[in-house]
Amino acid sequence: MNKLEIQDPKVASKIIAANAESDKRKAELGFLGKFFGSGENVRLYIVGTIALSVLLIALVYTLTPASYRSADFGLKEMWTLVVLPVESTIIGYLIGSRSKDSGG
Repeated sequence: MNKLEIQDPKVASKIIAANAESDKRKAELGFLGKFFGSGENVRLYIVGTIALSVLLIALVYTLTPASYRSADFGLKEMWTLVVLPVESTIIGYLIGSRSKDSGG
């Protein structure tokens, strides 16, 4: 790695402070924080990831040929017992959290 030689001590101290702050932030975020970030919209990102994952799994299961699907767990069960409840719960959570944040 190339070393950058800085003559001005003020600039060097600012660079060192910025690197220390960056390392501290990375340590605070942890594994999920690196993926989802931090801030006000973290809940939205996590819930959105779950919603898209459920829809993707349901889509793959729907497009799978019938001979490979479970006889006890068909498309009707997938969509009525898994996808719709999860997605409606997520929508309710998002609406509830938005109204709570806005004071309503």
